[in-house]
Amino acid sequence: MLSKTQNKSLWNTFRQGDRTAFQRIYELHARELVSYGYRITSNVQLIEDSLHDLFIELWQSRENLSETDSIRFYLFRSLRNKIQRAQQQDVFHRATDVAQMHHLEGEDEIIETQWIKTEGEEQLLRQLKAGYAHLSPRQQQAIDLRFTHHFSNEEIARIMGINYQSACKFIYSALKVLRENIRILSLYAALFLRDFL
Repeated sequence: MLSKTQNKSLWNTFRQGDRTAFQRIYELHARELVSYGYRITSNVQLIEDSLHDLFIELWQSRENLSETDSIRFYLFRSLRNKIQRAQQQDVFHRATDVAQMHHLEGEDEIIETQWIKTEGEEQLLRQLKAGYAHLSPRQQQAIDLRFTHHFSNEEIARIMGINYQSACKFIYSALKVLRENIRILSLYAALFLRDFL
């Protein structure tokens, strides 16, 4: 992770037309942006196209870009806006993306492994995965931004295009669902084990 000074320097060098700086920005953020894209849509082609378009537009408009303290934040917000605009142009994609989001499995492990580092890890992971599947797409996105990408609640609100209170509400309600799911599953497990003792 770059310091604030390094971040500004890299961004300003890129804005002056340095291709190496531009490539460095891409290398630093592309993988994480793709992962974040999956929190918005399961349409791989849309994510790839949006990311491709984002970097082409960045290069083409580099001289008109303003300074930023966080390249990462700027890119996350830009990618989200780009994907949302594309989804609004194609209602069919939006409907199928929401339905398909629940079928993503590999990506769930990314957020879950951030939270679980204690004994009984496998059981807790299963419980979290089950609870995570019950969250709304917006709750999943907020949780992912908070715990996988480590954005503050204020940054999450700006990235998601909502007010601060709504961002806090998405995170709070998602954590409440996950905690409740773990509590219920633990209770079931305890009752199940008691029947065999």
